[in-house]
Amino acid sequence: MHYHCSDFRITIKEFHPILNKIFMPSQIPKKELDTAYKKIKALMGFLSSDSERYLEKDVIGYVMPDAMHSYMLGGLRTYSHVLGELGETPQEVADEIVSKVRRENVPFKLTRKWEDKIRHDIRGMVRNAQRVLSTRAKNFLYPGLTSYDLVNTAHGMARKDFAYELMIPKSIEFSRSLIGRGREHKDTVLTGRTHKQHAAATTVAHYFSEILGGFIPGISGYRNSADELRGKLSGFVGTNATKVLLFDTDPEEIDRRFFELIGLKRDETTGQVVHQYWYNKYFSEFVNTLGSIAKFANDVRNYQQTEVGEMFEQMLDEQVGSSTGAHKKNPITTEQLCGMRWTQLVAQLFASYADFMTDFQRDLRDSANKRIYIENMTNLGYGMIKKATNVAKKMTIRKEKMAENLGITQGLICAEPLQTYLQRWLGLNTDRFFDAHEYVRKLSDKARKEGKSFIDLAKKRKIIQRALQDAPEEKKEMILNPEKYLGTCLKGFERDSQKWEKELYSLEKDVEKHIEMASNRI
Repeated sequence: MHYHCSDFRITIKEFHPILNKIFMPSQIPKKELDTAYKKIKALMGFLSSDSERYLEKDVIGYVMPDAMHSYMLGGLRTYSHVLGELGETPQEVADEIVSKVRRENVPFKLTRKWEDKIRHDIRGMVRNAQRVLSTRAKNFLYPGLTSYDLVNTAHGMARKDFAYELMIPKSIEFSRSLIGRGREHKDTVLTGRTHKQHAAATTVAHYFSEILGGFIPGISGYRNSADELRGKLSGFVGTNATKVLLFDTDPEEIDRRFFELIGLKRDETTGQVVHQYWYNKYFSEFVNTLGSIAKFANDVRNYQQTEVGEMFEQMLDEQVGSSTGAHKKNPITTEQLCGMRWTQLVAQLFASYADFMTDFQRDLRDSANKRIYIENMTNLGYGMIKKATNVAKKMTIRKEKMAENLGITQGLICAEPLQTYLQRWLGLNTDRFFDAHEYVRKLSDKARKEGKSFIDLAKKRKIIQRALQDAPEEKKEMILNPEKYLGTCLKGFERDSQKWEKELYSLEKDVEKHIEMASNRI
């Protein structure tokens, strides 16, 4: 069994109990990654903010140039292995390439030196790899390929590995954390708001369901888009002409074996590059999923404002205020999530759409563009889910403040159930139309202007007295007590959370399968 980074890859047996922990990157060993990350941070003040402040260490092993270089070397090894199996390359040569063309022997820094010398990145990598091969094997390293056979295939492998090894496990952890907090507070009544005004009572659990109701389907959609990523081996301008010239084996058979080994689908008919559709589908689903995180973050920062004060993003004794206002508890993390990270993530998605256009089969406009937005989006997005998970675990939920806020309108929050019940009662008990909405609206205005209890005023109106007299006690409680007007909140959360647990378990099994496949790459 071959392992593309066996010194830190975990086994399937070890995997399941620690699924909710962060995987170490698949292309760069942990010790080396830790050392590099410390060096990056030591240069604080000399680097851009995305490296100084926002760089996620775990993402480096999937998207940064050294990692992509490693993925491309893996593509070369697998391709040579397949050609050896098919008799198109001498078996001993194929074995030598598989054995020697590895990151530790063909370092990225030396490839970059070759690139600087000959002005081509992939040809520089080939020169670097040929350096470690025997004279005969040098002839068989790169037959029938063009640059973007390796580049696009590496992008597909890297995006899929990142999805299954970092993003999806952390998303499962966030989901489970929020489900757990919902179970802790399934009976905690929260003021539901529309247009930032009190509307009707809900529960903390129901609010968390609202977030997860968009997020968990988003994870599944993102997983599906990762499975749809493509690679290519169709050569110069995509015609497979070189493979037809060099080999007796049908190019489609070479492709079938190659892509089966690396766990990626083949883009069946291409020019010189994989269709941008597959990348945009992936990143669109990525952004769709993180939209729920942006909403969650924005809500938490609003719940934390002084006038509301119902939820805080941290334990209250851990949060520091402004530089002078020592009394403040600033929602720093959630403002960053729904501000800079979300704003830049969406902006980078627009950049990816530019890559639909190439001049004829290919030009260089997309290669530099991809180096920017793929790195940035992956880094920003993973940082969002990672930080949101910490918020979900540590956030303070203040039941007493929620109860206090529920009463500050002096019963005005009961206007909605009262007017809807009254309108139906009138329809069932009279032959005339009476606008209950307008009637209750004027009553609520009177209560607001006079500073009186809406419930007390309502109980004095004869038409309301008659309607309530006919109401069963349970219905009357729902109309006059906002804490009882919860609809299906309690039942709905339990139903939804059980359904989500099944979906999360299914995602876990998908991650296990991917880990097994990736661990066996050549």
